Amino acid sequence: MSPVELRPLEAAHAETMLRWMLDPDVAENVGLRSTPTLARTLDWIAKDSVDARAICHDGLHIGNVVLDQLDTHLQTARISIYLGESSARGKGLAAEALRLALAHGFTQHHLHRIWLTVHERNAAALALYERVGFQREGVLREDFLLLGERVNAILMSILRREFEAAPIP
Repeated sequence: MSPVELRPLEAAHAETMLRWMLDPDVAENVGLRSTPTLARTLDWIAKDSVDARAICHDGLHIGNVVLDQLDTHLQTARISIYLGESSARGKGLAAEALRLALAHGFTQHHLHRIWLTVHERNAAALALYERVGFQREGVLREDFLLLGERVNAILMSILRREFEAAPIP
């Protein structure tokens, strides 16, 4: 299997991202709050407040990973990841991309802790995060809207020392 690469997210990725955001399977798990458009997608890509990377495999853009809510004083950031291409799921590519993004966050941004939230019904994502080394910190009760229903969100994080000590499966 060829390796996963993370490349800076650019305007050229917008049309693919929009297609993914219009897919109900992707949209419901990322918690979209408005109907995506190409203009909104391009505006989001242009934001300076996020470190967004395109996940590429075999030269194809298959998903995105994002570090945002960067706090340089506390040395923390939130991470989010998704594979938009359904054919790329279940092959270990998300785990590889997540490890690359964590390494980038801990080295380039000098982070101490990277955190995320995931709704409790997203079993595949929960398993991925735990496999990579994230620890559950708590439950945000009814913090996520999934198809109009309130569900719990799980707060998870990984510390730099945990990431550095984790064996790579």
